[in-house]
Amino acid sequence: MKFITVALPPNLPKRWTKIYQGRVSALSGKVTYKLRSNYLRRNASWNLLKPWLSNLSHGKCWYCEAKSPRSPFDVDHFRPKLAVTIDGKSLGPEFGYYWLSYEWWNFRLSCQRCNRPERIDQQTLRGKWNEFPIQFEDSRSAPVDMAVEHEAPRFLDPMVEADCQLLAYGIDGEVKPSGDIGTWEYQRAKYTIDQLGLNDWNVPEDRRKEWQGLAIIVSLFGDHPPNHIKDHVNRYLQDDQEYSCFFRSAIGTHRDKQWIEAIL
Repeated sequence: MKFITVALPPNLPKRWTKIYQGRVSALSGKVTYKLRSNYLRRNASWNLLKPWLSNLSHGKCWYCEAKSPRSPFDVDHFRPKLAVTIDGKSLGPEFGYYWLSYEWWNFRLSCQRCNRPERIDQQTLRGKWNEFPIQFEDSRSAPVDMAVEHEAPRFLDPMVEADCQLLAYGIDGEVKPSGDIGTWEYQRAKYTIDQLGLNDWNVPEDRRKEWQGLAIIVSLFGDHPPNHIKDHVNRYLQDDQEYSCFFRSAIGTHRDKQWIEAIL
């Protein structure tokens, strides 16, 4: 999970302001869950921001850093708009952060694997979907106050730099919590890893295999590689590289070489 920075004010598409104002105004008049649900399902205007969100992450999922050329990305609402579940259990039939449905700062670009519910076996369900547990339930925001800053989400947020630092990457290809076992930070990291399936679907194996090939190159050329080798290794550190956080960590195990330290 790579920290996503957004310049303020955000460089949103010019059409968005007018669309946003119209959608928010119309939604405010929908006073029942059914009316709100029907309206939101028919007016998914946030998809207009998908290219903008993709540019911010260089075409990668904000959660797992994967690129999905054969599968369209979803615009995930970090705080779910129509329903909330906690460990698979519904918070209530009509609760959702509907008033945040068109707020750009609530959008995250997500691959379908991270966003949509998918079973990897009979007991295990992956995907963020409507999951949104927080540390203290009595601090959960409601439409009457709309204040979300007092919530402490269990999900790590790619728009919060400190959250991204709670994930570590081993040369075995796995994503791991960086905090101490038993801490809230550890719980958040482990929950995010498990719920999004960051170590499922053979992804760690694929990362490890690619790293093993790169590690051989780094070792063969020692302390004084030619420039084309430096350029090749440096390519894995770029923002548009799939799983760049993993490769940065793996390449960092060779910091004893001055040229590695220099490109890091």
